Amino acid sequence: MLHELCELTIVQHFVVAQMCFASSESAANLQPYFDFNVQRNVTLTVGQTAFLHCHVERLNDKDVSWIRKRDLHILTAGKYTYTSDQRFQVIPRENTTQWVLQIRYVQLRDAGVYECQINTEPKMSLSYTLNVIGKF
Repeated sequence: MLHELCELTIVQHFVVAQMCFASSESAANLQPYFDFNVQRNVTLTVGQTAFLHCHVERLNDKDVSWIRKRDLHILTAGKYTYTSDQRFQVIPRENTTQWVLQIRYVQLRDAGVYECQINTEPKMSLSYTLNVIGKF
């Protein structure tokens, strides 16, 4: 009798482990992911407008944010802008997977790394480098 209970427990553990594996595997298949087929190294001249394109597939209930890495400033979250600098805005394209960070009239100080983030756990992010050169 005890042997049968132990055997049943082992089988139950195996079934539970299989269910957990299948569940986590299907959850991973539903996670958002980045489309890496975008330009992530952008070079502009002072005064031009920068467009950093972030494409996210299967976003579902998650949000996309843009972060300036040098000071970890949250520039945008979802469709809202969180900087007083009016040159920055996010352009969420309706019914698409694109989240575009627009920086108008770029300045030398705007050069650096920007990050497109998805608020998953753990966080998912993709880095972009903005190079700004002075006018000659």
